[in-house]
Amino acid sequence: MAMHIAEGRDFPNFMYGQTYMGSVESYLAAAVFRVFGPSLVALRVPMVLLFLVFLLVMYVLARRLYGTGVALVSIGLLALGSRELYGYELVTEGAIPETLLAGAILLLLGHRLLETAGRGGDSARRWLLAGWGLTVSLGLWSTMLVAPFVVTSGALVWLGCRRNTGRVAWGGWSMAAGLIVGAVPWLAHDLTHAYAESSVATLIDLYVHGGTGLGSGRSAGLASQVTNTVTTSLAYITGGSAIVHPQSPPAWPLGFDGRWQPPTDNAAATVWGIAIIVLWAAGITSALRALRRRGAASATNESADRRPRLYGRLAMLISAALTTAAFAASPAPGVAPANNVRYLVGILVATPALIAPLRALFSNAPRLARAVRAGSLGVVVLSLTMGTVQAFRDATHGQNEATNRQLIHALQRHGISRIYAGYLDCGRLTFISREQIVCAVLFQGPGDSLRPGFDRYLPYRATVEADPTAAYVFRSGDPRNGTLARSTCRWQNHWRTLGYEIWQPAEPCGAAT
Repeated sequence: MAMHIAEGRDFPNFMYGQTYMGSVESYLAAAVFRVFGPSLVALRVPMVLLFLVFLLVMYVLARRLYGTGVALVSIGLLALGSRELYGYELVTEGAIPETLLAGAILLLLGHRLLETAGRGGDSARRWLLAGWGLTVSLGLWSTMLVAPFVVTSGALVWLGCRRNTGRVAWGGWSMAAGLIVGAVPWLAHDLTHAYAESSVATLIDLYVHGGTGLGSGRSAGLASQVTNTVTTSLAYITGGSAIVHPQSPPAWPLGFDGRWQPPTDNAAATVWGIAIIVLWAAGITSALRALRRRGAASATNESADRRPRLYGRLAMLISAALTTAAFAASPAPGVAPANNVRYLVGILVATPALIAPLRALFSNAPRLARAVRAGSLGVVVLSLTMGTVQAFRDATHGQNEATNRQLIHALQRHGISRIYAGYLDCGRLTFISREQIVCAVLFQGPGDSLRPGFDRYLPYRATVEADPTAAYVFRSGDPRNGTLARSTCRWQNHWRTLGYEIWQPAEPCGAAT
């Protein structure tokens, strides 16, 4: 997508092959491609920058709500991560950095609008409202995972408007302008397509029936979904996988075997998940008690200054709760509680709210409080550090761009430019070769057969199918190699290189049905 945008060939509103998840990452990568050319490094530069901006916004938000100490600890923890977290934050699969950044910006703008309500400065608030509206529509276009933050920050905006009684119109047009401008790519698609092909209809269907991408997996029901969320998913999305399953392969997107499933009854993962819920409950309780105390002393200036901060804390905690509840109510954790944790990524925005309660624990026993705080943070830091080491180790042992280029050159030496391959290899080889190698996806079919897979860009499939001698390229050990070996096809050449088996037919083969 980024290559096509950079070359002016296409300007997609949504990711290829689907009508949801906006193409923000593709347009950002296209800008980098225009300067440095397409490469995996150039593809990930915008992801790194988005995440760095998220850390900056999070620091400002956490400092406003909880103080400098909590803000610094939060940023330190968010800068580390497990293999899964680094993958979600840096692999361009869509939605993850946008969820984090949009969520933090919405909460910051909502808090600022409430904090400045009734103080004059209408011009500044109009700009804040326009920014809030723009972030809402751009965020929702990019991913519906932003929705919980829209709800909670919207509540802060509404409270701010209530404080400006009689002056509601001061920002209405600004907010509307921001909402409309950000929604242009979304509206351009949905207003020109039938409802069944719209992003709204697609998202509803995915949520109801499950968009896990894990084949025929089915959820066992709501009880299983909730249990798996607590006993597995919460630990994985908050970086606990290095401790709770230290010997397991990484989950998606760094682990590409959809059949791998971690145990959902692991004691360490369960304790980790319960600890997250306890800290969340402590944060909610603390904020509500403080609001009650401030309400009783509402005549003081100090109370007026603190209430926006407390409402901001509640908004952060409720955003995490809504994110978790929506995830647990969907089929995703029932099918694959570790591989699907990307849908829970929004709770990372609540990191300061989960750290802050540790300060108040055992307030009457300072030594015990220090021990509990040190021990709790030590376990988290240890897990995140171990995960960071694992992530870098996996990166150095995994396939890199140089290996893919060697494979591309090997194919070109044999005159091969059209191939069938697996889903992930297809996208990577086509991209790195700059479409000199064009690939179509083949999945393992019923029985001993192969069938067309998920081709996001259908012109690629048509190009490959038009070549009767297109080669087959699968990783060594892939069962699709066995299917080809047992087929009636006559092979001009069959060899192994760089961890792949290449099958070059001597005549039209028809292995794919």
